[in-house]
Amino acid sequence: MNQIQQMQEVQEGLFAVKEQMPCLPKAIYFRRYELPSTLDESEQEEAAARILFFSQELGQWVGVSWHRLTEMLQKDYETFQTAIKKQVRSLDEQEQIRLAIQRYHIFCIVTFGIYGLFAKKPTIIQEAEVPLDENIPFSGIFLHGSRYVIIGIHRLVKKGLLRHVRKGESESALDVFFPTPALVSCIMKKQGTAR
Repeated sequence: MNQIQQMQEVQEGLFAVKEQMPCLPKAIYFRRYELPSTLDESEQEEAAARILFFSQELGQWVGVSWHRLTEMLQKDYETFQTAIKKQVRSLDEQEQIRLAIQRYHIFCIVTFGIYGLFAKKPTIIQEAEVPLDENIPFSGIFLHGSRYVIIGIHRLVKKGLLRHVRKGESESALDVFFPTPALVSCIMKKQGTAR
């Protein structure tokens, strides 16, 4: 119960880590939600990277509430779906133009070129590939769903690399996941930055 009373909220859903950590958050390098080849399983690597992401952004070690994590997952998934819809729409438009050009050529052949005198030839729009949004991280949730990160979190807690603190007993209980010195040391060792 002492852990719960000592939780100091830094921002909504983010709580200060009271333990002494082996380094500052900025000393650990990772791309957005990726800690490749550091924790043996990609689920654990992404879960750890998502939790450490907040610490790096704030410049101090923080624990992350379950609610804040699910908001992050939902936002990333929605961004991904929006980008996919844009790409599909672009491909559909290109296919429509291709079919119109094909139809134009067939009618010109069948009418011995007379169709071309009366109908305007469809023009090809420069096929500019719609790039994926820069804000879309590389993530296993797009293939495996949010369960991918949940499994990673549970495995990290089981290994003692994350500390799970729960305030309350009902469904509205506050669950917070704190990075541990063991997690940070493990990552530093794999990255070759351990002292």
